[in-house]
Order: sequence, then C-alpha cells, then structure tokens
Amino acid sequence: MRSHYRLLSFDGDMTLWDFEAGMRASLDATRRLLIERRPQMADTLADIQPMIAIRDRLLADPGAAGLSFAEIRRRAFQTLLAEYDAPDDALAAELYDAYLQHRFDTTPLYADTAALFTSLDPALCLALLSNGNTHPKHLGIADRFDVIAFADDTHRPKPAPDLFEYAFERLGCRADETMHIGDSLETDIAGANTVGATSVWLNRDGRPNDTAIVPDHTIASLAELDALR
Repeated sequence: MRSHYRLLSFDGDMTLWDFEAGMRASLDATRRLLIERRPQMADTLADIQPMIAIRDRLLADPGAAGLSFAEIRRRAFQTLLAEYDAPDDALAAELYDAYLQHRFDTTPLYADTAALFTSLDPALCLALLSNGNTHPKHLGIADRFDVIAFADDTHRPKPAPDLFEYAFERLGCRADETMHIGDSLETDIAGANTVGATSVWLNRDGRPNDTAIVPDHTIASLAELDALR
C-alpha cells in the first residue's frame, strides 16, 4: 500500500485482534479458577454471563468515565465477589492476574492483520493507539509499530486527543497526514475526527451507524485499506 499519508494509526481490540474471543475464553478460565477457590459460587457461575453483566454495568456508570478498561476489569472482579459471595481484594487481584495472562495467551489476530503488514509501504509510520491493555508483543507484532501508546494515567482514553497527539509528537507527523483505523465509532472515529485525522471505521459485521458520528471511510476488512491511499 503506497500512500500520501505519512502515519497510519490503529486501534487494537476488535481491529487488529479478536479481543472478544480472547476475553470470553479467559473469563471462562477465570470462572473455573474462582469456583476452585470458592466452590459455593458454582451455581451462580454456571457460565460467564454474570461476569460480563457486571463489567457492562460498570462501563455504563457515568462515574467510570475516563477509567481504563484494565481498571474496569479489576473493579468487576471486586464487585463480583462482593455481590455474589464476600469481598476479597486479594482474591480479586489473583483473578485479574489470571484473566490477563490467559487473555494474552489466547487472543487471536484477525486473518487480515498479517496480510496488512506485508502490503504496507515501508516508508509509512505505524502507531498503535489503544484504550485497552493488550500489548502487541503478546501477539508477536510489536516490532511492526513505530509508536505504541495506551490510555493510562498519562494519556486519557480515546476520543480524547492525548493518544493521537502523543503519536504526532513522537513521529513528527501532522493530523492531516494521518489515517486512523478502528472499530469504535465513539472512541476511534470520534477521536480521529476531533483531531483532524482521516477516520476509517472498520465495520467487520455490517453494523448500522445509529450515531451522529460520521467516518471519512467505512471498510469491512483491513484488505480494503489499499483502496484508500
């Protein structure tokens, strides 16, 4: 892919790798660990749905605005224990660590991700800008990026401009020389639009856009990026 852009920035979860598949497998492994530690919770945790419901509830809480996904997950394990058994911060921390390690080991790259890297112009700068906490080193692609940045205590999560501006500063690129690709309208597309980068919505599942957020381009596969140069 030869391009008039100087920088391509990517989201990670559900853009380059299937976070949902890794998350579900990891939650199930963590559920089984919790039942080993607290056998009385076996009936409550017949599946992972209570764990997902708590995480979703915490995400929807206005008080969670600005929290990283890692912190939301930590609090979800604390809440699970407090609501369904008894508070235990040490066990919650153990569950979080087990969940995270399992997710690192099982999260798969999308099939079009590897092909993407072989098709790109080597002169392009590449950045990973993520609100999540899956480092690409766990998927064997960290060396593909010139900048890797996560939402944390230093950088506010997308759609705030922090991650984008960090990449611009590190790589000496401007927003109008940048194309950002991500699966989330609310974080990736809104964030790219705000800073003035070209926004590309990766809509793998053909979801309707029922928001007021308008991407510059919409694609169903990373293979379609080549047509946007």
